Amino acid sequence: MRWVLRLVEAKGEGQSQGTDIMEIVRPDDLGNIADLGLTLAEAKALQARVQQEVVAAQARGHAVQRPNCRSCGGKCHVKDYRDHQIATLFGRVTLRLPRFRCKACCAAEAGVRWPMNCRSTPELDELQAHLSALMTYRVAADVLEQMLPVDAGANHETPRSHTLKMGEQLQDRAVIKPAIAATAIAISVDSTFIRSCEDDERHLEVRVGNVETESGGCQVFAAVARADTNIVALIDRQLDAVGRAGDAELTGFTDGCPGLRSILAAAGVTAPPVRRHLGVRTTY
Repeated sequence: MRWVLRLVEAKGEGQSQGTDIMEIVRPDDLGNIADLGLTLAEAKALQARVQQEVVAAQARGHAVQRPNCRSCGGKCHVKDYRDHQIATLFGRVTLRLPRFRCKACCAAEAGVRWPMNCRSTPELDELQAHLSALMTYRVAADVLEQMLPVDAGANHETPRSHTLKMGEQLQDRAVIKPAIAATAIAISVDSTFIRSCEDDERHLEVRVGNVETESGGCQVFAAVARADTNIVALIDRQLDAVGRAGDAELTGFTDGCPGLRSILAAAGVTAPPVRRHLGVRTTY
């Protein structure tokens, strides 16, 4: 059995243009279950070729737009063409886009509404950050390389940089408060050490915790001690995220560490925190 997959671009008014992108050959019977349907390699190749054809068509449509000169407002003509490589969820694609020059003042102009210094799509960045939050950077890069036509496994620093960038964006994003305000919130704070496996390397103290409401709302937080992150501001942000009301009752849970008790006090927990140790709850 033989199939030829053809991608057709519908241009309107009955016009269309097609491109053969892949040929699939399979036996007529199912004597070998491994011949059932597409293989992973074929699926990845199909995604990559469809992506490249769609992107190429978009680039051709974008290239016909002519910007106005930002210096004198005059019309621009094509100076030359330059290739741009963009990493996408379905492979790295190459866009051939024009550069422009003003006829009147000879000023150079880039394309219309084309983002400068763009190397990857937001969808790929978000998926890399999501997987990197669930596993190590190396494993996340390997999973992407195995399942999708992305060359992410070559360097684990790529998902790391995207994850840190997404984290900075989330840190600055406005808090979305729930519709129903919380009148009672529990705040738990603890600390742990991440010990270095190398000699003469410092160990990191990480302060972790969560805030919970009676209705089931929950937010977790973590920050490295003596770093740039303000742990009190971070807790304050999580309290707003679970719907803290102006008169909300805050209850703290921690151990006997004075540093953690001072963090809770700075976060607004005025009552003595509840101490949890080996399953025994005591108030001090």
